[in-house]
Amino acid sequence: MACKAYPNMFTPYTIKGLKFKNRVFASPVTTNRIAERGYPSPEGIDAIETRARGGFAELTLTESFIDFEHSARHEHGLNVFSKEMTTYHMESIMTLTESIKAHGCVASIQLNHVGGVNHPDQIRGHKNPIGPSAFIREDGIMVEEMTVEMMGHVAENYAQASLNCKAFGFDMVMLHGGHGWLLSQFISPRTNFRTDEYGGSMENRARFPIMVCKKIRELCGDDFLIEYRVSGAERIEGGMTLEDCIEFCKLIQDYVDILHVTSGIYHSHVETKAFSSMFDAHGCNLDLAAAVKAAVHIPVVAVGGFNDPQQIEDAITSGKCDFVALGRQQFADPEFVNKALTGHSDQIAPCLRCSCFNPLAPDPQKRPIPELWHCTVNPWASRELRLRNAPKPKGSRKVLVIGGGVSGMYAAITAAERGHDVTLCEKEDRLGGILWFTDMDTHKESLQRYYKSLIARCNYNNVKIELNTTVTPELIERRKPDAVICAVGSHPYVPPIKGIEKARHAVEVYKSLSGLKGEVILIGGGSIGCESGYFFAGTCGCHVHILEMRDDICKDSNDSQRRALIPRMKKIGMTWDCCVSILEITGQGVRFRDKEGKERYLQADHVIYATGNRANDHIVEELEKSAVWFVVTGDAKRARTVKQATYEGFCAAMDIL
Repeated sequence: MACKAYPNMFTPYTIKGLKFKNRVFASPVTTNRIAERGYPSPEGIDAIETRARGGFAELTLTESFIDFEHSARHEHGLNVFSKEMTTYHMESIMTLTESIKAHGCVASIQLNHVGGVNHPDQIRGHKNPIGPSAFIREDGIMVEEMTVEMMGHVAENYAQASLNCKAFGFDMVMLHGGHGWLLSQFISPRTNFRTDEYGGSMENRARFPIMVCKKIRELCGDDFLIEYRVSGAERIEGGMTLEDCIEFCKLIQDYVDILHVTSGIYHSHVETKAFSSMFDAHGCNLDLAAAVKAAVHIPVVAVGGFNDPQQIEDAITSGKCDFVALGRQQFADPEFVNKALTGHSDQIAPCLRCSCFNPLAPDPQKRPIPELWHCTVNPWASRELRLRNAPKPKGSRKVLVIGGGVSGMYAAITAAERGHDVTLCEKEDRLGGILWFTDMDTHKESLQRYYKSLIARCNYNNVKIELNTTVTPELIERRKPDAVICAVGSHPYVPPIKGIEKARHAVEVYKSLSGLKGEVILIGGGSIGCESGYFFAGTCGCHVHILEMRDDICKDSNDSQRRALIPRMKKIGMTWDCCVSILEITGQGVRFRDKEGKERYLQADHVIYATGNRANDHIVEELEKSAVWFVVTGDAKRARTVKQATYEGFCAAMDIL
């Protein structure tokens, strides 16, 4: 039976006898803990199968390389090229492909060669990286120009790796011809300066990518599909334009089976939308995919920030693409496709595009070692195998959750899913906690959908919800729960500044946006201050000036978020002073001491502060002695991010046995 809500999304598509059961692909995403020394790890196989089980039509394993001579930028991909290694771990790779195909999902793998952006430290023997043209990079590394013989050798490596993949059970390969890697270096005017038959015109620049495709087809046959990933535009000065891409796609379309349209380059991934940010439109590359589709006669995939089934349905219905690929959304909710199919779209946890892929820092002196790659809205992501083996409850327990914010709701959902009898009490008349402000902030629409998905999941799992209910020790004594999870949240920190009563907290401002005009001073330049200030400036037309005591703004955000937000703040006209100390808030402005120690005064029509939150310790202290099994989570323990609050609520519920 067809899906009535999303009929085009769930219309099958067949290419050369290979059937795709719907139009949603799982695009290649990080290999973190997926592969170990070229082998698929048990944890990796479990994570991949979780996504395949979630209903995707095709799943592409991410970035594997075709040699260690020049192509690999790291050793975390599957080794599908070395005869010695592939023979030794053939069964483990075949177990991986079997785990994908067992659920009616097409198994694919992305093959890549990073070319001239590689570093000698990543190359066996520490040779210079190779590319279409010789030049000295900004970091002083010499890139060697590939000879025709080198091109032939690399093309053979691509073909042999593809043949190995076919033997391992993959149905197809994806050639990464975008994001500034080797194949795209040949077609981009930014990196190809050759004057021979492999440079100049697009027909010449396309010769090497076509050579690779021909070699693969020659060795693997016509029944092994080739998906070619291309940047529809590099979105960088001197880079490939959409017109270039269309011209290239017309040339290569007869040598591949699917064109996969992304954008940008990896080393400026936020700025060029290789990985879109929360401030980019959903489906941010759809216009590029549509232009390519209008020019070619083979199916086209669009990728870039899709996180809602209706977005996919609309894209396919419009004829702008044939398939939509989801990247980080796989982490956020691997059941995305199945939930859409079965009428549970309201329970989908949307990807917040908050950069779960931030790279690890090998040098702690340069910046703190960040967290592992985990998802804000899905604590199972990258922990699937460990959590699947967690102890099961010995019986159904009576659980009381206090607080209906993110941490409380996730705790309630998890406890209910594990078979417990769960009641959630919330003192306000609605669920969502502090995230009520996302109902107004258009930049936070995915975060709004997240908290609403938690409400839907609470209802689906029969969590008994009691609003307008303040929990007291007497209530706990009367209910006699087996376990209490205390998620009573936090309150805004009011800094001890003279005249602070003349200012408003940033979150409270959302209740009366219409009155926010003229000059606004915002005290506190952390992520909340910067993001809310950016929204205020863009929505209300006011000028926002930030005063921050630290040496820079947005320091508590990750690198990708900063790279997305700060240029936008500048573009909209926001300004800031750092290393300041606030002396007084008057009725007309703010007195402060700047980084030179000089006293200054700025006039303002409105003064706002965003200086962090403090846990509601007084509530915790009142309640904690009322139950033997009493766990505090989220902001109630300490001011938390949504990611931390979600995970702590989840863990608390998992411990109820």
